[in-house]
Parts: sequence; structure tokens; C-alpha cells
Amino acid sequence: MTRPRVVLYNPKAVFFTMPLGLLAVGSHLDRSRTDVVLVDGRLERDPAAAVVAALEAGTGPGAGPAIVLGVSVLTGAPIQDAIDVSRAAKARFPRLPVVWGGWHPSLFPEACLDEPSVDVTVQAQGEETFAEIVRRLEAGESLEGCAGCTFRGASGEARRQPPRPLSPLSGLARHDYTLLPVERTFALKRRRQLDFVTSQGCFFRCAFCADPFVYGRKWVGLPPGRVGEELEDLHRRYAFTDVNFQDETFFTSLERVGGIAEEMIRR
Repeated sequence: MTRPRVVLYNPKAVFFTMPLGLLAVGSHLDRSRTDVVLVDGRLERDPAAAVVAALEAGTGPGAGPAIVLGVSVLTGAPIQDAIDVSRAAKARFPRLPVVWGGWHPSLFPEACLDEPSVDVTVQAQGEETFAEIVRRLEAGESLEGCAGCTFRGASGEARRQPPRPLSPLSGLARHDYTLLPVERTFALKRRRQLDFVTSQGCFFRCAFCADPFVYGRKWVGLPPGRVGEELEDLHRRYAFTDVNFQDETFFTSLERVGGIAEEMIRR
């Protein structure tokens, strides 16, 4: 029995933060029945060729064809690379669904579909939405009613679905860092710095920030015990020297931050 494959792409950028958004959605897929390949454009000489190669061939026993390409898109320069890679994938596999997620598609879900190579956009927290998209695509089902996404209808119109409620992080899958080339990222950073996220969202309404519009001024965070457990396990595996917390508002709960500090000291 072959397993369907999902290819995830992180566009080129001038910084080397680990692609935690793609790590989150890739980890949340049912890995017992789905192969996940993550390609980082910052690590490839020819990102488009690397993505097409990942789409073409499986990497293990029972590996099946790729059923979707997921791209994380940040507003700014990474958009052009995301477009180039999406177009290259479509040129080789015209019927392959291309899904964009991340900050830019969360802010401009319909506008992103003006690009012909993009079929679906994901808004806000993407783990459960992307997993449902993959299940539906594999089953040949419509995305009508799939909360948290916008897709191109049969007539070419953008069909925006209802927003998906923000899920507690404790109910989402633990991030599987084996999807990432961690040692290569350490080398690019020139330090053994691990990127990690303990919360999503923000309660504030700063006009300069995307958070109020993407997360609706809501916030969810992992409890200190789970943060400590995961960091201890990751430290055993990767021997990092420091942690770069990628939360939008890490200090939302001082009690939780104190608990995380106590967990790190204790462990």
C-alpha cells in the first residue's frame, strides 16, 4: 500500500529562522499514513528544481505520489520566490493542488488566488485546516465547508470559508524537528540556536501588526510542563546552546513565563 506524500516549501529569505509554521502543519499530519517532505529554499541552489524533484519521487518503501504542495508565504520579498516555485510545480504537475499559508495569505486570502498557480489559501492557525485539506484532497472531496481556508471555485471565483476557531496548542501535535535539517540551520546561524514557539496570537490591537487581524486578539499557549519536557528532549537530541522563542507575545502570562523558567532550571 502506497502512502500519499505532502511537500512543504519555505521560500528564500535573508534570515535563517527555522520554518516553524511548516514544521507545525507537517507534524500535525497523520505521519503513519502520509509522507512529509520539507524543502527550505534558503538551503537550495535551485529551489524550484528541488521542489519538483521532491514532488516527483518518494523517499522510502511504499512512498506514493505527491498529492499537494504547501507553501508558507511571508509578506515582502519571499512572495516572488513562492510564486516562482509554485509556477514551476504547476508547469510540471498541472493538476497538483498548491496551497499557500502563513501571514500573507492570512491577510490577503482572495488576492493570493489571483496568482493562477495558487489553488487554496489557509488563514490563521493552519494545523487543523491543512490536515483537513489534505484529507479532502486525498479523498477527492470538495473544500466547501472546510473552515479556515479560501479556494478557487469551478468558475474561478474565490470562495472564502468560515474562520476556524483558535485551538489550544496542547491539542495539536508536538513539533517533529526531524523534518528539518537542524544541523545545517545551526551552521547558517553560526550558533547552535534552536527556534521554538510556545504560544500563538496576541490580546493587543497594535495597528502596525498583523496579529489582531489574523488571530482576532486571541491567544493560546503551551503549559510550562510541556515546554520544559519538549526542550529537554530537544536539548538531548541537538545540544543547542540557546533557545530563540518565536512567540508574538511570550510575556502574555507572567505566571506561565515564570513556570517555564522554573522548568528549565529544574531540568
